[in-house]
Amino acid sequence: MSYNTRILIVDDNESIHEDFRKVLIHEKSEDLAALDDLESELFGADTPANAAANEQISYEVDSAFQGQEALAMVDKAAEEDRPYSLVFMDVRMPPGWDGIETISRIWMRHPYVEMVLCTAYSDYTWDDIITKLGCTDKLLFLRKPFDAVAVQQMALSLTKKWNLGEQARNYVHTLEKEVEHRTVQLQRLLKELESKNAELSSSNNDLKHAALHDPLTGLPNRILFHDRLQHTIELASRDKEHFAVAMLDLNAFKEINDRRGHLAGDKILQVVSMRINTLLRASDTVARLGGDEFAFVLPTVDRNAPHLVAEKILSALDEPIELDDGPAKIYGSIGLALYPGHSIDNDGLLAMADAAMYKAKRQGGGVCVHEPTEAMNSPS
Repeated sequence: MSYNTRILIVDDNESIHEDFRKVLIHEKSEDLAALDDLESELFGADTPANAAANEQISYEVDSAFQGQEALAMVDKAAEEDRPYSLVFMDVRMPPGWDGIETISRIWMRHPYVEMVLCTAYSDYTWDDIITKLGCTDKLLFLRKPFDAVAVQQMALSLTKKWNLGEQARNYVHTLEKEVEHRTVQLQRLLKELESKNAELSSSNNDLKHAALHDPLTGLPNRILFHDRLQHTIELASRDKEHFAVAMLDLNAFKEINDRRGHLAGDKILQVVSMRINTLLRASDTVARLGGDEFAFVLPTVDRNAPHLVAEKILSALDEPIELDDGPAKIYGSIGLALYPGHSIDNDGLLAMADAAMYKAKRQGGGVCVHEPTEAMNSPS
């Protein structure tokens, strides 16, 4: 914004306007020497205002004769982005608003305009003015009849003050915009970071799930099963509880898989997994260890309960599984080992359940519970 020397004179007496114009609008002459010296003393020799004065201070002076007219002109000047820096305001302007009322209304919309209140006598006490306008450094008083040098001094000082204030306001506004811009950028970066973190967390969860689950059936894999079995052993040891480990093998699965194809075998494994999951409780664990071999952890309090669960699992296999080339009948063999009766460690329970499962398979299917006299090794 260029240096602003736009001034508004507000007085109901036309001759007052002429007096102000004679003082503020003049040709370059020797009479300006005193004003130049005044500005140099006030602001220094190298200021923009002083440079303007050395060339010739050129005030743009407008006139308003009533308070309502003054407010309209100040509004219009601001809308056109050519605001007034200074207003010389008469106190008495009948029949409309007086000067105090007009200043109050102008400052409500344009709080940075500098004001000079011109009066021949006191219509208001200082306390009245403070009560009406507040304590402000944007208001000076000029007694009528005014002195030309006083008017020039006020015009010079207050337009300079307004311009310095406007520079500061523009600087602050620029900083606020920069802060706002940086804040928006930061918020966008934070959102992007949150999104990336969410993607990374999701990817990590997917990787963790993939590392611990069978990709075909979605069941826990051997790694996760061993971890859960160990956890169950620790809890049972602490709480003096019992549970069972079961091993399931699908009879004749290899023949169906070889004869009808791997896609058929995959579907059988998926259907079997789904059926088993519908039978088990939330406290039970089932895992696919590989091929057609499944393992279970069945928390229980007596010897007979896991046997009943195993029989329910086998009964769930009775219904044929529909494949693209026709139904397939699946049978199963389950071996059970009990904690702590048969073993108190992970490997021992799995070995005993596996041996019992092979015994059931040799017998043509069904459920077998490990017997301490059984051989630990499964047949080749």
